[in-house]
Amino acid sequence: MEQKKQILKATKVLSMSKATKEKLARVAKELKGKELFPEKVDLAKKTLSRIKSLPI
Repeated sequence: MEQKKQILKATKVLSMSKATKEKLARVAKELKGKELFPEKVDLAKKTLSRIKSLPI
């Protein structure tokens, strides 16, 4: 059987200038791979390390 591919239409698309797109791309590249909330990640790791087993 042949499956039809669904065509998705973009809704609420904001128009941006080329300069704005370049700025957003630069910011996204800088943020990629960084921990945005290191304190919260450390707290979660510490909390989870204390738990021996999770009740189900």
